Amino acid sequence: MFTRPLLIAAALVAALAGAATAGVVAKSAATVKTVNATVREYHITLSVRHVPAGAVELVVVNRGKLTHHIEIKGPGVTKKTPMLKPGAKAILRFTAKAGKYTIWCTIPGHAALGMKATLTAGSAASSGGGAATTTTSATTTSANAWG
Repeated sequence: MFTRPLLIAAALVAALAGAATAGVVAKSAATVKTVNATVREYHITLSVRHVPAGAVELVVVNRGKLTHHIEIKGPGVTKKTPMLKPGAKAILRFTAKAGKYTIWCTIPGHAALGMKATLTAGSAASSGGGAATTTTSATTTSANAWG
C-alpha cells in the first residue's frame, strides 16, 4: 500500500529536482556576455567596450570586401578567428578576467590602418558603453572553445 504513494512522491521529487537543475542551467547560459564585432576596411565596431568579468562570447562578422583575421589578447586569453572571407562569421568564447583586451586584424598593414580595438573587463565594468569603432582579433585552436 505504501509503495504507490512512495513512487509518486519519488517521481515528484525527481521532477522538481530536474526543474531546479534546468533553472540553474538556464541562468548560467544567461550570464554569458555577447560582444558583437563588425569588421570592415579598416575598422572594427564593437557593440560594447566594457563587460563584467566572466564568460564572454565575441561574435565577429566580416562586413567588408577583403578577408580579415581577427585576434584578441588579454589577461590569460589569446584567441584567433580563422581567416574570414567577406560575409563570414566566427565566434570566440573565453572567460574574461579584469583587465584590457586588445583586438586587431593580423593581416599585415590592417591594424596600422585602424583595425584595432580595446575591450575592458572587470567587476566595475559597465555592460553599456555604447558602440566603438575598433579592430579586433582573437587566437584559438577551436573558435568555439572557452579559454
